[in-house]
Amino acid sequence: MSLWAIVPVKPLRRGKSRLSEILSEDERYQLNHFLFIHTIDVLKKVEGISDILVVSRDSDVLTDARDLDVRTVTENGTPELNNALRRASLFSTVFSTEGVLIVPADLPLLTPDDVKGFLDSKPAPPTGVISPDRRREGTNMLLIDPADLITFSFGQASFDIHCALVKEKGARLVVYENERIALDLDVPEDYTILREKAVLPVFP
Repeated sequence: MSLWAIVPVKPLRRGKSRLSEILSEDERYQLNHFLFIHTIDVLKKVEGISDILVVSRDSDVLTDARDLDVRTVTENGTPELNNALRRASLFSTVFSTEGVLIVPADLPLLTPDDVKGFLDSKPAPPTGVISPDRRREGTNMLLIDPADLITFSFGQASFDIHCALVKEKGARLVVYENERIALDLDVPEDYTILREKAVLPVFP
């Protein structure tokens, strides 16, 4: 199967705004850059992924992605994650992609084995495989096959919405539970937990 991983990346100086009460703009920039590079490094080590596509409106992100030998799509127009993912997914189908894996760039504990286990849980298509966040509200990893199976609905309560959309299509749904995938970085509480695990950079 030709499986593409799509990584949406917000502008590095604007991402993780909910951490502004504990981190400066420069610190959030460094953190977002660290998370982005970590995500690409992990995905490049997974044999089941045939290509990686970064979608962003940040020129620094796009330049770094190309330097890492990763495909890019520039996000144009009004910033909106689901529209950007739809555009990236349509781009991938030009290359006869049979499925897409959406991987947010804010999973500091993610390892190649986590991604491999996620992919190994995939049944025959049509299918959707979903990993929730630790609150079981958001979607921290999503695979759909075929690539246009559902309309992306990242945002509030996206886990339940994505599950419902897959079921509505009559496709096979797999909920893949993984503690490392579940721990994303959105709010100060998440940051505190991850700093205790010593997986985040230490700012001067």
